[in-house]
Amino acid sequence: MDAKKWTGIILAGGQSNRMGANKALLELNGSAVLTHISNAIRPAVSRIIVATGLDEAIYNALGDEDFECVKDVYPGKGPLAGLHAALSASRTEWNLVSACDMPLLQTSFFSGMKILTEQYSTSNAIVPRIEGRIHPLAGVYHRRVFPELEQCLVHDRLRVIRWLEEIGCHFAEINELEHVGIGHAALQLSNMNTPDEFENIRFRLQRSGFSSER
Repeated sequence: MDAKKWTGIILAGGQSNRMGANKALLELNGSAVLTHISNAIRPAVSRIIVATGLDEAIYNALGDEDFECVKDVYPGKGPLAGLHAALSASRTEWNLVSACDMPLLQTSFFSGMKILTEQYSTSNAIVPRIEGRIHPLAGVYHRRVFPELEQCLVHDRLRVIRWLEEIGCHFAEINELEHVGIGHAALQLSNMNTPDEFENIRFRLQRSGFSSER
């Protein structure tokens, strides 16, 4: 599918309270976690937008010309606020989204999610659901969700899963993910909220058979 019709969105505006440091900027195998994610998503899109919360200057200081930064219009309202800011800046109908704490995601994940949009073109969003667990911050969002998203923020309806159900999201099960070439989905979707989880991901990249190649 044509990358020109796709924008990549990385949600990097969280507080990282349990980690004790900015998760997106932690070093992993010599690169910032944000770099790992942007490298994975870049082949699938024509443009990358990083939703920075209120920390736009920190990310601009990285000097990476391959992504653009946007600040939250509704600060302090969680990941929906970051998605809102990025979708506002997007110029494409379809958008690939990732949180900033999933450095094991591969390009194959994003390519596979694009294929699913051909099968579920009337869905407003597509996100993985593995063994009953929904992963709302790694998936596909159409810009037509923007009006409803803004209303959620205005009225402080910030529960992400409830919003997904309201907008007609398709929850992709493991068999669907595998069918479009997404292998080791549960592992790819591993996120890190604590130092122990970060070290576990570092261990997987350095010592296991799971490749960090994109």
